Amino acid sequence: MKKIIGSALLLALCFSCSQQRYAVTDIQAQRYPLIAANYSNAPEMEKVVNKYKGMLDQEMGQVIGVSTQDMTYDRPESLLTNLTSDVMEAYGEKYTNGNCDLASVNVHGHRANLGKGNITVGNMFEIYSFENTLVLIKLKGSDLTEAFESYAKIGGAGISSSARLVIKDGKLISATVKGKPVDPDKIYTIVTLDYLADGNDGMDAFKKATETIEPGITLRDAMIDYVKQQTAAGKEITSVLDGRITVEK
Repeated sequence: MKKIIGSALLLALCFSCSQQRYAVTDIQAQRYPLIAANYSNAPEMEKVVNKYKGMLDQEMGQVIGVSTQDMTYDRPESLLTNLTSDVMEAYGEKYTNGNCDLASVNVHGHRANLGKGNITVGNMFEIYSFENTLVLIKLKGSDLTEAFESYAKIGGAGISSSARLVIKDGKLISATVKGKPVDPDKIYTIVTLDYLADGNDGMDAFKKATETIEPGITLRDAMIDYVKQQTAAGKEITSVLDGRITVEK
């Protein structure tokens, strides 16, 4: 009998333990150095790290072109946003065999300015630090006007030279694409970023796209390709302020 009772008690205890629930009550973090003086293999580890750091520094320091001027990003338009937008439209034109109407990019899709002089791969990573990809969207003219109205509310953003906007007091006064007023019933092809195509930065109108095409290239890679192509053709990188977005007072 004692043996039976003992076995029952053991089973009860095991069952009781299996039903316990645990919860995290505290989390602590501590930073541990990759290379420390008390590690016997620290010199070897440091050699490996320095090897790859040197390779990375060499790659990032590669000069791929020359800028004729300092370029900053700002509203309503700026040298850098104009350059980026125009390169995007040129890419869209090539991808669609000349059927791209305009390009749109947000101001803070840029994270650094482009200085006058040599352009390195590292510069391009600093400016276009996000992994944003280019997308082509097909958008009805009435929805494009809504997107331009969003531009007016925020005081302008990156747009290619094929478009011309006039805004006043945060409202859209007029808009043209390739010299013509926006046709509310026409389907326009726009090259933009996946970030904006998802409706971010006030571009809710872009979510109404009737079609979305993804070429599979990041904005950064497109810009690096452009700089390299211009350099191979013996050209320097330049940009202009051409009044594509005018703010009336």
